[in-house]
Amino acid sequence: MYPLEHGASRVGMTNALVQLRSQMDFDAALAVRQPRGPRSHVVSRVGYGDAAAWALQHMFPRDYEVGFTARLNPGDLLPLSISEAGGDVRDQFTGSALFRDYLCADGYRDGMTLELFDNGEYVGVMHFSSRDPRTFTTAQRALAQAMSGFFALALRAEPDAVDHTEQTSVHLRWNPEDGYSQTPGSPDFLDDPAFRFILKSFANGSADELRHLWHHGSKWSRVTLSRRSGFADVAISAHELPAQDLWNLTLQEVRVLSGLVVGRSDAEIAAALDLSVRTVHTHMTSIRNKMGATRRTEAAAMATASGICIPGSATAPVEQLTRIYRGGVLL
Repeated sequence: MYPLEHGASRVGMTNALVQLRSQMDFDAALAVRQPRGPRSHVVSRVGYGDAAAWALQHMFPRDYEVGFTARLNPGDLLPLSISEAGGDVRDQFTGSALFRDYLCADGYRDGMTLELFDNGEYVGVMHFSSRDPRTFTTAQRALAQAMSGFFALALRAEPDAVDHTEQTSVHLRWNPEDGYSQTPGSPDFLDDPAFRFILKSFANGSADELRHLWHHGSKWSRVTLSRRSGFADVAISAHELPAQDLWNLTLQEVRVLSGLVVGRSDAEIAAALDLSVRTVHTHMTSIRNKMGATRRTEAAAMATASGICIPGSATAPVEQLTRIYRGGVLL
């Protein structure tokens, strides 16, 4: 059991999980407060390691929208489980990076997810995992559903995580003579020639959206480029990103990690960044330690899922990012 943070709802949630464990044979459980606006946060965690908990918190909502239970299981509306899901639903999940690289890698073979609503408003989700491949039968799913009201109230009592970062969003109109024009309120890095190159590469490509990082001055920003018309208009949204959201990686470490995201070898990363291979090895070790990743492939998957990548010819060319994210991960 992990130490509890402050909050009576967290104590109640964890106590409920302890009692439920005597009725349901799960090995791990995770309660995530996930309001639509502010950032999600973990309320209670039992059993899961850091990497698996992170993946469930951030990767699962990327692939499964609110209300997915009703869409995928309209019959009895019970929470979905791997062992009892239909062929396409089961194959989609067990073939995902979330299951393959995180849950299965930690020995979990069955899983169940319970969406939580309070008076019709979505408040979060409960994930359960088991190392037994036939744990979450219909009876177990019904038991979890019966507890959903309590779990929803416990999550509702949790205050939302507050995001103090300022969001900037501008619409750039394409001019055939001058290219993209600077507009009031544009991000301060829009005049950066390197960013202009990324913008041009995106405009000339086939992606409708691209999310990535940009470093300017001493600040990090998460940037989203979105195509807005047939005339190559692009909307740019950006917000400052605190260092802890990047595992406190240095600029050079993120540059190295970006090469890893697009599948470059250490030698290729070294050549592109004008570093020695030994220096890249050192950075890779530091990156894995900070991210809590045991393998370079795990670090790459975590970075890919979070959009922790700086586009550019020396780091991660836009056309390569487009191919990697074509399946809907970040495009």
